[in-house]
Amino acid sequence: MSVLTRSLPLVSEEVYGKFSACVHCGFCLPACPTYLVTGDESDSPRGRILLMKAAVDGRVEVGKKAGENVFNHLDRCLLCRACEVACPSGVEYHVLMEAVRPVVTEKVLGRGRKMRSRSLQLMVDHVFPYANRARAGMLAGRMAMKMGLGKLVPETMRDGLEGDFSLRNIDCRMKAQGERRGSVVLLRGCVGSVVSGTTNNAAARVLAANGFDVEILEEESCCGAMAAHANNPQGAKESAMRMVDLLSDRKEDFFISPIGGCGAQLKSLDTILAGLGYYEAKAKKVVSKMRDVTELLVEVGVREMTQRVERVVTFHDPCHMLNVQKLSNAPRHLLSLIPGLQVVPLPETDVCCGAAGTYSMNQPEMSERIGRRKIANILQTGASEVITANVGCAMQLEKELKHAGHIDIKVRHVVEVMAEGYE
Repeated sequence: MSVLTRSLPLVSEEVYGKFSACVHCGFCLPACPTYLVTGDESDSPRGRILLMKAAVDGRVEVGKKAGENVFNHLDRCLLCRACEVACPSGVEYHVLMEAVRPVVTEKVLGRGRKMRSRSLQLMVDHVFPYANRARAGMLAGRMAMKMGLGKLVPETMRDGLEGDFSLRNIDCRMKAQGERRGSVVLLRGCVGSVVSGTTNNAAARVLAANGFDVEILEEESCCGAMAAHANNPQGAKESAMRMVDLLSDRKEDFFISPIGGCGAQLKSLDTILAGLGYYEAKAKKVVSKMRDVTELLVEVGVREMTQRVERVVTFHDPCHMLNVQKLSNAPRHLLSLIPGLQVVPLPETDVCCGAAGTYSMNQPEMSERIGRRKIANILQTGASEVITANVGCAMQLEKELKHAGHIDIKVRHVVEVMAEGYE
């Protein structure tokens, strides 16, 4: 059964029932990155739940102008899901947002619209999810900027074009070293395969050093996280189907992602495809073999690293790795095994850095405010490097460190530091 509202189209009874789980206690407020920087109740999970329910019940009008206030507050949400961890009532906040926000967005911006920027929506729909297109697009953007045509490049994308990215599809296949423990498919990511070749290579080297044959997919598709971030649940479902088709008949023991955000989406393939019989069954099989790279290494037990890495570092928790995959101890344990490495705690490590997939491009001002708070906390640690486990976080932290004038502080992935220990 469904609930027919005056303001929005049909909302399933199951989803509607999830509104009642929120008792408005406020435990979510200090966990919410946007509330921390604005102090606005409507920029908190509790406030957004009230706004969504009012829209669904028809108590507030959602249209071109009438719904702009509702849209603005919903659009500012990073969907980091820290509120779900803090919530004592088990509110499934992301389910409500994923059901209501796309509808509100289309009602306010117009039919077929999923994001504020038409150019960004075009990139998210047709460029970023395809590695070769992403590579070509980024190269063209960089060339335009060098030729003084920077105005042709969306302002929110310019920082990313200044970083390192691979001009070719790097082959990360490697054979197991020493006693063989199994085989893996290393999922390099769509945009990840372009902007984090160093991380993917390091992941392959560390896995090989720990006894795994490393294979890759020649034509790797997007996991669907890009579409999910961009208010496109149907696109996320279609991407999930393609990924399941690519992986379901593979014989390797594990499917590995070094990207915390992608890993969360990949581990949800069976949920995304629930009710689709054939695909749901295949997805369950795929998900059973899915691991974050740090998770697998802790699971099997890492081989000794013999090279000393004499540095003071701090660790930033990627939201979807921490709040969805529930992986906090694994990366820290691996860092603790690296000889000579000193890890100092990061204040508010569990608060989002402001990356959140496409968020930094869709909400650049809010993303920057959240990022500045993260950088201030990093500077308190005195660390010379920030370690994380997600490409989006790494790009955001590098950008904000640069803006703050601290290009001397490097941002690296856990496996990049581990690879030094095996050199």
